[in-house]
Amino acid sequence: MTAFPASPPDAACSANPETGAATGAALLAAIAIPTDSFSVGADGVLAIAGHDVRDLLERFGSPLYVTVEDTIRCNYRALHDAFANRWAGGIDVFYALKTNSLLAIRAILHQEGAGGECLGPIELKATLAGGADPERIVVNGSDKQEADLLEAARLGAVINIDGEDEIGWLDRPGLSERPVRVNLRLKLLAEAFDDFDPQFFKTGSSVRESLRRAKWGYGLEAATALVRRILASPHLELIGYSSHVGRFSNLPQAYAVGASELVKTALAIEAETGFWPRVVNLGGGWSRQREPESRKPDMNPHSIDDYATVVTAALAEAMGERPKPRLWLEPGRYLVGNAVTLLTRVGAIKRDVGHSWVHVDTSSNQLMRTETSQARHMILPATRMHAPLTEKADVVGPTCIPSLLGAGRPLPVLERGDILAILDAGMYAEALANQFNGMPRPANVLLSASGAAVIRQRESFEDMYALQRIPAHLKQPREAGHE
Repeated sequence: MTAFPASPPDAACSANPETGAATGAALLAAIAIPTDSFSVGADGVLAIAGHDVRDLLERFGSPLYVTVEDTIRCNYRALHDAFANRWAGGIDVFYALKTNSLLAIRAILHQEGAGGECLGPIELKATLAGGADPERIVVNGSDKQEADLLEAARLGAVINIDGEDEIGWLDRPGLSERPVRVNLRLKLLAEAFDDFDPQFFKTGSSVRESLRRAKWGYGLEAATALVRRILASPHLELIGYSSHVGRFSNLPQAYAVGASELVKTALAIEAETGFWPRVVNLGGGWSRQREPESRKPDMNPHSIDDYATVVTAALAEAMGERPKPRLWLEPGRYLVGNAVTLLTRVGAIKRDVGHSWVHVDTSSNQLMRTETSQARHMILPATRMHAPLTEKADVVGPTCIPSLLGAGRPLPVLERGDILAILDAGMYAEALANQFNGMPRPANVLLSASGAAVIRQRESFEDMYALQRIPAHLKQPREAGHE
């Protein structure tokens, strides 16, 4: 059994790793990252956390999401320690539930010490069900509803203010034993953002223009007025600022620009109001070393330590002698992205008009970012890892749309029944999965020291149609004469 250590960064990032790989095993070696849990047996069969992929599909069916508990834990510790070791003010990590809302994953991260980030009442309840302490929950949203906001405040959650009416709703006595803790979401529009090539999916004439047009956050003038309003309320406790620029580039310096701009804005508001934050929330969007959503196929050479080093240095430099606030982070994909692999069986194989198509029993239903963001997930021939990659084929699902999971992918000669492994299915896969064309959503199995356990059951016809009703008048026999 061959395990795969992480590739040397400068060797892995210079070109598309699929180019030149002779076998699936060689491709895996080129794209391996430190927290992966893959190995390959002498028979050329992929194993995930020591579990043969054939055995997993035999036990749990296909297609199948496979989650590795240790990978989630290692990702959390890597991110937490990267920032905690470099920031004297202390840090807190809040898992962004939107990325993957499985309660078992939320429970793992609770054990690791993560708080929770959520939007709306359902995500709030799910975050609590996964074990999160209400005092360590952050509530986001650009259009929060009054009843939902009040319930979150009563529980003791922190509210990231992103609407003027939120202040009015919360500015009342008796919501909780103490003033409601709030951050104000800022709109960061640094001119230096446009110095970077946008590698991901931002749209607009420039990065800065894209951020300006985004619905989230307040610019300096509006933010200053809202800070004054919050500070004037005895029922609210302004603890700091939140932001989320997201990933428009994987260069650490791009993240540093956002951090510096947040501090620059905070200093300008302090000059007008006297308020200095106790919390600075940089949000999520931390780049991973395999980035399916990047427009570039290269591996990202930068580790989370690289980002933490540059970002914390930028914060410290911009703050000067000011007291160092607590640093909050809201990661999602970084924690769970590579923790989940989507296994799928090969079906029909078609070669015609100079092209090849390999059908599989999953589809873009289960990996929607391939449709909405043209995400490029690595695909491995899981049962033929030592076979030469002799042809390029489109990997497609069976639905009545193209369902293109991977275009022109290097593959060995495959047969019906072979297994493919689609990597990095932990983020926005199950969260966006749908049932188009009557395809039930797959099961998810968690691999841990305790073995393999189902953490989401495979859907049945009954599950898919349980909420639908046929009105009584449509159940009547067809009237004669209506042809």
